[in-house]
Amino acid sequence: MYKKYIFFLIILCLSAMPFTNIASANFENDGEIDGNLRSTIVQELPAANVSMVIRNLEGQIIFNYNGDRSQKPASNLKLFTVAAALSELGENYRFKTNVFMDGIVKKGVLQGDLYLQGKGDPTLSMNDLKELAAFLHSQGLKKINGRIVADDFYFDQKLLTPHIEKEDQSYYYAAPVTALMISPNKDYDAASVLIEAKGNKEGKKPTLHIEPAKGELIIRNEAKIVAYGQPNTLKIERAFGTRKVYITGNLPREQTVREWIAVPQPTKQTMTLFKEALKSQQVDYTDTTFYRAVPPKNAHLIAQKQSVPLKEIMIPYMKLSNNSISNVLVKTLGKEVKKRGSTPAGLKTIKKYAASAHIPIKNAVLDDGSGLSQENRLTAKDLTELLYKIYKDEKWFNTYFNSLPIAGKNDRLTGGSLQNRLTSPLTNGRVFAKTGSIERVNTLSGYFIGQSGKMYIFSLLVENQEDTVEEIDHIITEAARVL
Repeated sequence: MYKKYIFFLIILCLSAMPFTNIASANFENDGEIDGNLRSTIVQELPAANVSMVIRNLEGQIIFNYNGDRSQKPASNLKLFTVAAALSELGENYRFKTNVFMDGIVKKGVLQGDLYLQGKGDPTLSMNDLKELAAFLHSQGLKKINGRIVADDFYFDQKLLTPHIEKEDQSYYYAAPVTALMISPNKDYDAASVLIEAKGNKEGKKPTLHIEPAKGELIIRNEAKIVAYGQPNTLKIERAFGTRKVYITGNLPREQTVREWIAVPQPTKQTMTLFKEALKSQQVDYTDTTFYRAVPPKNAHLIAQKQSVPLKEIMIPYMKLSNNSISNVLVKTLGKEVKKRGSTPAGLKTIKKYAASAHIPIKNAVLDDGSGLSQENRLTAKDLTELLYKIYKDEKWFNTYFNSLPIAGKNDRLTGGSLQNRLTSPLTNGRVFAKTGSIERVNTLSGYFIGQSGKMYIFSLLVENQEDTVEEIDHIITEAARVL
């Protein structure tokens, strides 16, 4: 699916971009342009902290409004994370999940242990587990007399990224990270389950559908279906620090509510579902205990599942602003470059990439790779310098560019988080940028085509005010008009 889609996006974006005119974009320092944009910022956001920089494609700054001030980047931090990943891991990097046997199979019975080894694949699915189990059965395995063991030691055991708020931990965007997780679908929100509640018959409890399966979660359905047209008060939440999910409130007949819920112990959840997959493929076992260990050196690799290449994972990652993939990439960078699968090691690798690209972010604060933490700090100047260097120097620029949400494009894997934004004729299909949003912070950084037909690089960071998306869009539309 994604291979064809990537190719289409490259054609679409290259046809939209005036690459033949890129070299002709001259340094612009028009006082009227500067005045118009400054007055628009002050008018739209008089009480907020605003930082904005615009560069032309020669890298020259043509507009600077507090561009050196460090602010919270929210998900604009992902622009650095993915750049480091493409540089250090490569576009064709594939995550691997391995199955090892430690023992001998006699008459279809393994006298020994079976190991499922994860290396951080955010695309691992229930279907993948079933395929691995089916392969084992096809090789004659009918029963396991030993243990079924998880190896998730590729990453450290600090499952949550720093400074995750208590109220966020129930939900997919703040899901814990291990090296052995599964995703409910091809959005790749690893370590979460999708719970869908349907209002079928009034007076009854909602019907539940769970993808990929409840696994280790305990579901408490305490909700009630009420008459059509009544208020929808249904909530789906996991109790803090537990595996209990409560469905409460009223759901009107004929309505549906969907929620992605983070699982507290992703490795244990994966192993529960792997055992279910084994059973479904007629592979029996006797020991149901959860074990974690590294396969011994004499264990045999008997099966391997590889993910699609990183360049294909980029589309759901950046279009949908997937925090789980960010956190996986950071730990993978740490493991592959620093030999430690931890968030601190991965963040050092991101800074190392920035230094190698001559992007001076020494004073930046990187607390995670997704931007969810309120402790992160970057400048608009840093972000536009990154976007310029990638455009100018990196062979993977097209992959990077095509992963950015496109303003006003309705398809969610094209428009992504910009599909319903910047829809005026000046900006529709002409802004290619990463959105960002956390409490009292909204950001937008990327590329836009001005009214002149020239491409520009920009970053706009706004903090200390809630819900400034509309104001940001007005400012970018004004920039497109005057340029």
